[in-house]
Amino acid sequence: MKQYAVVTGASSGIGAATAKLLAANGFHVVATARRLDRLKVLAEDNENIEIIELDVTEQRSVDSLAAKLSGKPLAVLINNAGGAFDAASIADSDPEIWAKTFDVNVTGTVRVTKALIPLMKEFGQGHIVLMSSTAGRIPYENG
Repeated sequence: MKQYAVVTGASSGIGAATAKLLAANGFHVVATARRLDRLKVLAEDNENIEIIELDVTEQRSVDSLAAKLSGKPLAVLINNAGGAFDAASIADSDPEIWAKTFDVNVTGTVRVTKALIPLMKEFGQGHIVLMSSTAGRIPYENG
């Protein structure tokens, strides 16, 4: 039985590279992101990559992902979705952009993890990886 791995934020960068690596190592990869057009390119000519549009900031989207994975042998979750949306100084910042950043980078990770843990428990095993930017460890101007 081929094990499943879910990668959020798989439409580019580290997420896309991780999806390809997992697929090359025998996993059935469910590559997720908001940018479906980029996911389609990722999955071209790779039968081990399935794509599902996902917005980690929307509970309905996360619930839909969990429903599609129900009964599958989910062994790996890579929480990679994230981003930085503003580089303004605090004096010039928009609190709504800060809220969006928190929702994608933190709350979105909680939403996805919470929704998929029951599937891993049902399978009897699982690994959860939380990706993080160096910005979480090393401050940068206006970061």
